[in-house]
Amino acid sequence: MTAEIPWDTSRMEWKPVDMTVTYKGDGEFSACTSSGILYAMEAPVGMGGHGKVPNPIQYLVGSLGGCVGVKILLALSDNGIVPEELTIGIHGTRKKTMPAFFDHVHLTVTLRADVDEALVSTIIDQTLERLCPIAAMFAEVGNVTADHRIIRTPSG
Repeated sequence: MTAEIPWDTSRMEWKPVDMTVTYKGDGEFSACTSSGILYAMEAPVGMGGHGKVPNPIQYLVGSLGGCVGVKILLALSDNGIVPEELTIGIHGTRKKTMPAFFDHVHLTVTLRADVDEALVSTIIDQTLERLCPIAAMFAEVGNVTADHRIIRTPSG
């Protein structure tokens, strides 16, 4: 049984998201956020892309890792823990039918910190179940699992 991780309402993400995606030609797209942040994207190789910048699926998987990472770091900092390092390896498999949803996504979280094993497990579980909306979306169509590794650092 895990304890509930408190989550301050100021961290809730209710705002709408607006973005414009424009086709530039030759398999290339640009995406522009409502605040003016511009980034490149292209079709997957084999569908007109050239493998020079991420394709939409790669951005989606990267967004999962970023969302999980943000929520883990916030929960750790709430407990007075600032890890020296955080990495999140992601492996996803997809259905062989269309639409090719992810049927399983596994995250491997590696932390370099002096942190309690049970706390990390609780934070990761709650991040995947309720704190990261991207993980919750993946879980709607497939299985999302995680494991973690802690590299201990001496207490200061």
